[in-house]
Amino acid sequence: MNLAYLQSYVAVVSTGSFSAAAEQLQVSKGLISRHVQKLETQLGVVLLHRTTRVIRMSEAGQKLYSESQKIFSLANNVERELTDMTQDVSGLLRFTAPISIGDRIIVDLLPKYRELCPKVELELNFSNQAYDMASGENDIALRAFETLPELVVAKSLGKVRNVLVASPGYLAQSSALTAVNQLHQYNCILNSHQQDWNMWLYREHSADERGGHTTEGATEVLVTGNIATSKYASAKILALQGVGIANLPWYSVDHLVKSGELEVVLPKLCFYFHQMAVIHASQRHLPKKLQIFKRLIIEWFDQHPEYLEDSL
Repeated sequence: MNLAYLQSYVAVVSTGSFSAAAEQLQVSKGLISRHVQKLETQLGVVLLHRTTRVIRMSEAGQKLYSESQKIFSLANNVERELTDMTQDVSGLLRFTAPISIGDRIIVDLLPKYRELCPKVELELNFSNQAYDMASGENDIALRAFETLPELVVAKSLGKVRNVLVASPGYLAQSSALTAVNQLHQYNCILNSHQQDWNMWLYREHSADERGGHTTEGATEVLVTGNIATSKYASAKILALQGVGIANLPWYSVDHLVKSGELEVVLPKLCFYFHQMAVIHASQRHLPKKLQIFKRLIIEWFDQHPEYLEDSL
């Protein structure tokens, strides 16, 4: 099998179009198309069903794409191992994370990493897009997830702790919100990316015998509102403008609560969505520069236990 043809095919599937694949590989669209056609001829199967709007993989195409990830993952692992043998703690490290937590954590992480690994070049990719870590496009990721992809190693950190927040001005317009079943009387800022996320999951805090806190009674509440957004940053801005109540990670709003710009609503309840984990591709030899970066991420969350709910 011609690996150049396979690389073109994988690029088309991962980017969703021949044009985007050509841009990614820095070749012409025509060359990408010829590579895919030759690969189909070589294998004697149809890999892609093409229409004017979308490209869909055939059953054979799905199988090839799945298996090709292992091939390119192995190739990337070998390249990294050989590079680390000669470069030690140097070279390039690519880190991806959701925008909200990436901007928050890198302020503390970057100076420490620079001190420990001054020769390493960092490429920061803060995006809400879930990248394929097994393909080697990024070296290490911080992700909130529901299910983990294959061919990765994940260090679970805990459940992301969310809180309900609103501006003092918005809350002053209505009677005091004291119970979760009153939320339907308020304008909640909805999530337009996933409709399921407008079913807010929460648990009640209760004191344990040691004076700490436990969480019990997992419950869902469906909220309503007249505005929706796909990003935490937009929801935070809307809450600050007095539009309604937002469900946001504590790490993204704690400074605004401390400054009085936002208030926590129903503080005795813990709202949450996803598990947070540090993720990287599975490989026999983990580069030292990646080991150090991973350790610093874990230490950062250990130093900020209020951002996660380990018991959920």
